[in-house]
Amino acid sequence: MNHTDAVKEIIKLIPESQEEFKDSYKTKTPFMVISVFTKQIKKLIRNHDQKILMKSITKMNLLYSKGDQALKNAIENIFVYSLDSLTFCCESSYKDLIFAKMSLPLQNNYLRQVYKSGI
Repeated sequence: MNHTDAVKEIIKLIPESQEEFKDSYKTKTPFMVISVFTKQIKKLIRNHDQKILMKSITKMNLLYSKGDQALKNAIENIFVYSLDSLTFCCESSYKDLIFAKMSLPLQNNYLRQVYKSGI
């Protein structure tokens, strides 16, 4: 799966994201695609839209497991890197729910980034 396939999957899951993807530069690279998806996830967290949020985390897991290397790199460098800022204002139970829904490879990548940075 490449980033153009990912755009289709994201729009199926979050139809309002289609408006963001109308700007062609947002669909040209995996990093822009994952950046838009991460922004949508941030909005879901803020709005406490747990149902779509859990589906979005599941979709991110799928994109990470089935995606090409460029898509995986984008997920690691955009989504995983921004997890702390996404969940900063969440209650701990909500944050735990988000992390529990993440696949083991994504969780491990998150932990590797946290421990590597010395936090």
